[in-house]
Amino acid sequence: MSAILEDLLIAGGILALLLIALEVGFVVGRRATTDADPRASAAVGAVQGAILGLLGLLLAFTFAAAGGRFLERQDLIVQEANAIGTAYLRADLLDEPYKSELHAALKRYTEHRIDLSSRLRHGIEPATLAEIDRLHAGIWSAAIAGVTAKSSVMMGVLIPINEVINLHATRLAAGRKRLPPIIMALLMACSLLAVGVTGYVCGMGGRRRAPLPVALAFLIGAALWITVDLDSSRAGLLQLSDAPLKALKFDRLPQ
Repeated sequence: MSAILEDLLIAGGILALLLIALEVGFVVGRRATTDADPRASAAVGAVQGAILGLLGLLLAFTFAAAGGRFLERQDLIVQEANAIGTAYLRADLLDEPYKSELHAALKRYTEHRIDLSSRLRHGIEPATLAEIDRLHAGIWSAAIAGVTAKSSVMMGVLIPINEVINLHATRLAAGRKRLPPIIMALLMACSLLAVGVTGYVCGMGGRRRAPLPVALAFLIGAALWITVDLDSSRAGLLQLSDAPLKALKFDRLPQ
């Protein structure tokens, strides 16, 4: 199943649940016998307002949190590209053949990072982590061999190499930051309840007033889907960009 089809199924599933809740609320509301008691209608309206207010608050917090994490992950890609570029330039301080070996190790690592991004939809596998560790070991060994032969450039070479390696761990940690499932469950439950109560109010009046409640369901569903999509920055339609890494043209950097 393609990634786009999976995302469309998720969006369609969310919308379908909301529309079902709207219809169930309408049917229950139409059967309610509250016409003789105007206070009951006022009470339902107050409950509807409170639920919609709570839903708006929950959506605002979760959307902002997911968006913040998405931007944090994108910023880390820029930082990693800058760190690799700096390390590549600092390798020029080494003598041959250590300079060329470190250049080659950094090129292989960058190519692997770009290729890996296209395979992260379902998470990172242990074998892939082991491969990254081997690439890190190759970069570090090349740097150590170079500074051993020319100790005067030790700090200038090893510090940026260390930053490249550390940023991998930072990106892993950032990628694992997700909204807790219980919060997503609460958000979904509140959304269904809010739409259901809206349908109930329409049912009490005996008229569907379809355009407005359905538009509300679509809007809530879109907000839910985008929140989920932002929180899964390698699995949804809203993808992180590896343009900073792809923009590293090693053949254009001074050798």
